[in-house]
Amino acid sequence: MATRSFALLWTATPRRFVAAWDSAFGADQRALLAVRAEVPVAVWEREAMRLRFRHAWGRTMWPYFHWRETDESSVVPDTVVAFLVRDLPLADTKWWGVPEHMQLVSALVHERARALLASNRALQRGDVRWLRAEMATARALFADRALQRHVSTQLITAHLDENDERGIDSVYGAWKSLAPDSVVVARVDSMIAASTALRVGHLIESYKMVNGVPLELHLLRPVAGDTVGPRPAMLWFHGGSGNTGSWSHSPGVVRNLRANGVTVVAVEFRTGSRFDAGPVEQYNDAVAALAYVRKHAARLGLDAKRIGVAGFSSGAGLALSLGTRGINPVRPAPRPSRRVYPAAVIAMGTCVAPASPREDGYFRKMVRKVGDPKDFSPIDLVAAGQPPTLLLHGTNDEYCAYQDVEALVARSRAVGNNITLSSVAGATHFFGFSYRPGQAQMRDAMTAALTAWGWMR
Repeated sequence: MATRSFALLWTATPRRFVAAWDSAFGADQRALLAVRAEVPVAVWEREAMRLRFRHAWGRTMWPYFHWRETDESSVVPDTVVAFLVRDLPLADTKWWGVPEHMQLVSALVHERARALLASNRALQRGDVRWLRAEMATARALFADRALQRHVSTQLITAHLDENDERGIDSVYGAWKSLAPDSVVVARVDSMIAASTALRVGHLIESYKMVNGVPLELHLLRPVAGDTVGPRPAMLWFHGGSGNTGSWSHSPGVVRNLRANGVTVVAVEFRTGSRFDAGPVEQYNDAVAALAYVRKHAARLGLDAKRIGVAGFSSGAGLALSLGTRGINPVRPAPRPSRRVYPAAVIAMGTCVAPASPREDGYFRKMVRKVGDPKDFSPIDLVAAGQPPTLLLHGTNDEYCAYQDVEALVARSRAVGNNITLSSVAGATHFFGFSYRPGQAQMRDAMTAALTAWGWMR
């Protein structure tokens, strides 16, 4: 029941998945039985329980992954899951240190929370919607108070680690009421404090309101280079698969831009975790953020003629969408006859063909609600007159096909656009965070691009 084997079954029929997954479970059990006499009893029991947790996890999560990866219109839960977990010792602290235990518990909470979020109008408004739904689910799903506390603590710490502190006050009190120990409280409080501290020392402006929640822009001024007069600016869109992430998350791109005299405007936009939002809402937020910065450029000390966009991963997808689709809010109307673009684009590790059948079905499903998915797919929107663009991409990117990036560059050059591809040989998706040669190449490529565009003096 390896993760890779599970992933290969995402697009299978339900019948084929169940047969394959149950068969793998049986094979793993037989292999474990074959060595029962050779290992200590406690070790054997632990491994046997891990298999049971893993099997139930797969049966729980496969319907969701199947929906995301295909064009299925809805998630059809596996009715057998209730029988599989009925006799599992989820509340026994003996098993809480087993990774598969938390994986299964998280899966059960995720699936119940997904249904709750879809049906509860109160959860469909405000901030941290998924966290609120998951916390409510943990209380309803598990009768054991210690397990409620354990799961809720995992949920709140994971959210803070993957996002930031915004909206956390809506669940903090309920979590504290479960009486977590002082060490855990201190850890959560320190995470909140560290996230809050990042908001100090720079200008923050609200560019849009969503159900009473302000979406913010963080203006991070240059720290080196030419800092005199109105400065060129880059809006920064963080990664996180559109589901998680925070304005402050960056693989060094922001630091390098500021060192080259560029003001970075880090954008807070709606994510799946906080707002149960998808690609259309995120694109609209990106449009609104860019329009706001362009409108207020003089007041913000920015050069209105040099306002570009940059991003990593899903955030790079937003930046590249603005550079190909243009600044055009989604409306039930034909494509605009004239497109307005940002001044330049820097996109790192982006999936340029999200409407392709090779990609998962989630993007296509969400976009079809408002129009043709290809109208949001950068590779399908290449046209003459688009802004100068720098693409940074690892040749071994495991999430966004390098070959698609090469194809987009060829199309864009064929119509006369100024586009540069900096290919990081052998690098994977996250090279900008941990691969030093790739980081150095990224810095050099960005400096060269800014110089060529006339953004540096």
